[in-house]
Parts: sequence; C-alpha cells; structure tokens
Amino acid sequence: MKAKFLPFLLLAVLLQVSTFSFADEMISAREIRLKNKTKVQHRSIPVTPEAFIENSLLSIDLLSTVPVVTVIIKDAETEEVVYTSTDLNVNKVYVDLAGEEKGKYILEIQLSEEAFTGDFELE
Repeated sequence: MKAKFLPFLLLAVLLQVSTFSFADEMISAREIRLKNKTKVQHRSIPVTPEAFIENSLLSIDLLSTVPVVTVIIKDAETEEVVYTSTDLNVNKVYVDLAGEEKGKYILEIQLSEEAFTGDFELE
C-alpha cells in the first residue's frame, strides 16, 4: 500500500512546485520604457536599467550593483513627488505603491553619472 501511495505523493509535490505554477505570477507585469536624461559619453557603453510595474509593485533591475541610486516617483498630472528613496550598494529596488491612487506616474532613476526617466500607469 505504501509503495503505491509514494509515486502519487511525489507527483502531487512536483505539480505544486512546477514552473507552471510560477509562470502566472509575471503575466500582468508591464515594462516601463526608460530614457536616458544625461549625455552619454562616447567611450562608455550605456546600460539602461530595466523597470517593471505589476499591480502596485514597481521593480527596478539596475543590471549591476551601483554605489548610490535615487528613485523618485511623481504624479504625472501635478508633478507632485509621491515617493523618493536613496539606496546604497544595490542592484535591485522594489517599491510598493499600494497606497497610491490609480493614474499616470513618472519614474526617475538617478545614478551617480546618469539619470533615466519613464512613464507608467497604476491600474
């Protein structure tokens, strides 16, 4: 009896932790297109961070560890700052905007030598 039950138990566990159960989590994430606000130096290769908004969670991947990053989020209509933070030695930044109203916002990412901006919408 135990020998017959074990394969079913293993199958149930595998189905619970399969990649299909995790694939649905990022379906609603939308990429925020970032534009460089600073002049790019010719000798450097520009690396643009990646930003995504999923429901009220904003995630920013800086692609490498940076010494200092400042994230500013403004209301697009009033240009009122709704969020600001400065982080040290990070490669990813997460911002929960659960308390903010639906609407359009402006994201600004300021690194030591470059600044990026992009628009997104909370739904």
